[in-house]
Amino acid sequence: MQSFVRGMSVFAFAIASAGARAAGNEIVVGEIVDQSPAWIEAGRDYVAGAKTYFDLVNSEGGVNGHKIVHLVKDGGGKPAEVARVAGELLGEGHIDVLFGAIGDATMKSLADTRVAEKQNVVVFAPLTGLAGQRQIRTLRASYADEAKSLVRYFGGLGLTSFCVVATPGEQQKASLAAVREAVAAIGRKLSCETTLAEIGGDARGVAQLVRAARPQAVFVLGDTSVVGNFIREFPFKKLGITVGVLSLVNNTALIEIAGPEAARGLVITQVVPAPQKESVPVVREHVRAMRKFRDEPPSQLTLEGFIAAKTMVEALRHGLTAKTVRREDVSAALMAIPEASLTELISEYATSNTGGGARLIDVTMLGGDGRLIQ
Repeated sequence: MQSFVRGMSVFAFAIASAGARAAGNEIVVGEIVDQSPAWIEAGRDYVAGAKTYFDLVNSEGGVNGHKIVHLVKDGGGKPAEVARVAGELLGEGHIDVLFGAIGDATMKSLADTRVAEKQNVVVFAPLTGLAGQRQIRTLRASYADEAKSLVRYFGGLGLTSFCVVATPGEQQKASLAAVREAVAAIGRKLSCETTLAEIGGDARGVAQLVRAARPQAVFVLGDTSVVGNFIREFPFKKLGITVGVLSLVNNTALIEIAGPEAARGLVITQVVPAPQKESVPVVREHVRAMRKFRDEPPSQLTLEGFIAAKTMVEALRHGLTAKTVRREDVSAALMAIPEASLTELISEYATSNTGGGARLIDVTMLGGDGRLIQ
């Protein structure tokens, strides 16, 4: 509950700014968040990281002299509300770009309504691993790629028996299919597949089913609260079983839900470097900016939001040359970046060692102090 209230207060601050108006010489960035329990933790950190970079840029004179106005509104993950909020931002908000749309439902609604394409606005760096469409520039690895990385990692440890626990939803469908495919690729079959309610309310019964299957590793495909509720009922370390989850699980919130002892040793994929790894230039920049503009510790997701904002700003620095900012010019600048160049830029920031132009995916482990070990 503490983390939920903390998330609500941050969003309340951000959304309060949504009544601002562009002065005609500003770059107006709109962001649609999802304050439902499944996304509030991930969303609040992503927004905080992005806002931190925008504040940093504005403190240094803006983008080629243009200040950034960051408007945030809650779509609640409901298609009708997402469409309404998008209309408000595109209309009275006069936004130039839809940045960092939070959550699978938000992303799916934007894609289904084709609002970006119709209004000639780019959706840049949405916080989702679902596949993008025209006018959508996705930076992070897909859920499917993250799930495959987990399977390869466990296979490299010599593990051969796997179970999957998944909640309903588009994210989990794609991830579950990827796990099945990756397990088959190493010549194995899943020992069990089971479904967990979206809020994790039946965690105890599901944990008993998984224990009975006696796997060596378990993939839990769900949000932070679901994972927390499951591992609280599933003492995987005592059972000698490895548990892996995907990057949108917030390790700080997870500790609050499950407790440090229950969560210690959990394997979590990540799409950015560790936020404490200050030998990486962008991490060092992020840590310093968070100290200056935010009263909270950095996390993987604040870093992801920071890198996404930095990537967009760098593209605009090169693509915006006119004195007056127009939506079509912002869209043209963001759509003009070749996919290879975009990936190269992200990899440069994150010092990805994945090679071949692939999105960064690292495998980390949750330590006893709550930090991620890479």
